[in-house]
Amino acid sequence: MTRECARIEPMKKLLIICVILSSYSSFGQLTYEKRLEFELKDGYGGETISDFGSDGMILRSQNTENVNGKKEIKFDSYSTDLEVEESVTFMIEDDYYISKTVRTENRIHTIFRTKKGDYKVHTIRAGSLEQHTASFMLPRTVVIKSSLVVGTTVYFNTQNKKLFEMYAIDWTNGEVKVIPIRIDGFKWNRMRSLNMQTVEGAEEAILFLRAFVSKKEADIYAMHFDGKGNLMRKYRIKEPEGKNFIGFTTSKIGEDHYILSGTFSSGSVNTSEGLFFAELENEKLNYTEFYNFIDLQNFFTYLSEKSQEKIEKKKEKKANRGQELKVNYFIAEHKVIVLDDGYLFLGEAYYPTYRTEYYTTVVNGQTVTRTRQVFDGYQYTHAVLAKFNKSGQMQWDQIFEMYPSYKPMSVKRFIQIAEGAQDALNLVFSNRSTIVSKSFSYDGEVIYDKTSEPIETNLEGDQTKRSFSNISYWYDTYFLAYGSQVIKNKEEDKKKRKVYFISKIKFE
Repeated sequence: MTRECARIEPMKKLLIICVILSSYSSFGQLTYEKRLEFELKDGYGGETISDFGSDGMILRSQNTENVNGKKEIKFDSYSTDLEVEESVTFMIEDDYYISKTVRTENRIHTIFRTKKGDYKVHTIRAGSLEQHTASFMLPRTVVIKSSLVVGTTVYFNTQNKKLFEMYAIDWTNGEVKVIPIRIDGFKWNRMRSLNMQTVEGAEEAILFLRAFVSKKEADIYAMHFDGKGNLMRKYRIKEPEGKNFIGFTTSKIGEDHYILSGTFSSGSVNTSEGLFFAELENEKLNYTEFYNFIDLQNFFTYLSEKSQEKIEKKKEKKANRGQELKVNYFIAEHKVIVLDDGYLFLGEAYYPTYRTEYYTTVVNGQTVTRTRQVFDGYQYTHAVLAKFNKSGQMQWDQIFEMYPSYKPMSVKRFIQIAEGAQDALNLVFSNRSTIVSKSFSYDGEVIYDKTSEPIETNLEGDQTKRSFSNISYWYDTYFLAYGSQVIKNKEEDKKKRKVYFISKIKFE
């Protein structure tokens, strides 16, 4: 392995680009082809990466100092060789802050808002960096639950006091449509939004709602929206008696033909006890199959042998009493992968964590110290990969541990899937400060399983003290690893350096 280093000077203080040359023969072997390092606290911060396949990527950052009372947002367009091709800036009044960023196939939509309810959606196109800005207003009392972009429309799923409403904003001109969200026979306090998602391969979004019949029973409703701000249809999804879909995703496999996959519960509408797999056609379920977590062949293999033994003993005791052991997990589901002879399901298991916070208050004129539980992010533990046949029967399952370097404050999917024609499923994800690559055959066999050394840095003698990293699929066999690191190098400088890094990685 050889290392070639060169210095360049883009719009930020770029330190070093290093090219590492090596060759490998099978997927999972990785090559660090290029790395960019930016000094943190160099005048810009809040770096965000958006990758666009063979069209390169865009790095967004923000000037830490206001310019003439305005915020300066900077967009750098990089080629697939991680060379800066073009840079543009966007200026916005300093009372606006970034509320949401949505990436579509070839654009980044950044939604800005003020406390007064003024909004702007800034759109920038990959490659050309063509910019477009539209302004609009929403009532101050609106609470945005989720948002996405389909076609020329930004959808906001909202609650406004006792009303559920969908706001559809045309990002080309700022025109606003308000679509009431109503279900006959149900008041607002008996309705909950489950999730809203785009449909791959179609300009379509689906909002899933739960309507509570009782504390233990709820119905699922689906509302379909097009790319121009119109509600196309609404219908009820009748769940099998005694079962509740808790969290799920949908994948379109034909005209009005979908696969639903996720978690379910029996007797509760808030906790899950297993996986379900269903086929929805012409607004009706053709079949639904349920699999308890406890019955999956490998679901607990990520635990120590002692912990697995305890679970088996609990399961046996329950069985002796004619009962079934149930365990509760949250699963972040990926979209189903369609095969010729079935489907692949991939989900990441996580749970919410909390920390104890101390605060002081005055009671009867006396200052007292109290505690409260504060949400501290989601801890991810392991992932489940399973294959289902065309009738929804599970053929096999595989479990593997995952432990990201940070706990996200909202649910995300860490595992990246290498796309393109394959004879196996190739997965990549960051685990603490390393990169894990796995390859599974469609028969469930582990072909390759490797954990890399800690993510490469630029200089000989570097020691990474802290790493906050992500990895995303880019194009062909290339991935991007990016994040922040605290690095110490006694040979170069006794001081620690804090950097934002971007690494181009090839898996072969």
